[in-house]
Amino acid sequence: MNDLQTCFELEQAKARYCRLMDTKNWAELGGLLAEDLVFDLTDGNPEATPIIGRDAALEAVRLSVGDAKTVHQVHSPEFELGGDTARVIWAVHERVVWNNGSSLTAYGHYHDRWVRSELGWRIAELRLTHLIIDFA
Repeated sequence: MNDLQTCFELEQAKARYCRLMDTKNWAELGGLLAEDLVFDLTDGNPEATPIIGRDAALEAVRLSVGDAKTVHQVHSPEFELGGDTARVIWAVHERVVWNNGSSLTAYGHYHDRWVRSELGWRIAELRLTHLIIDFA
């Protein structure tokens, strides 16, 4: 498989990740995550720790935004390819509106490590960092 095809597959997988997150399709979203996923939403907070495991990460996301309207948009991927592993940095824009009327608008980057399996590309590590976060 050539690098261009690999980049296309990764872009499609990340786009699917965003759509499944925003439509709350937890079962299919779980299919994009490695079982031993490292899910790091600590954003530089030394008192926080990454979530380990696909099921734990999905549960944390469901508890955080399961009843919210969300929009995740990624663009400008930077690829580092190496056989069946890829590291990709994606610029991200997030919008979250909770049922109580509070909201978040954020800009930053996803730092992902993907692994290719017989089932396709899966996210093995995801770290989210923010440059701007606005709460309302």
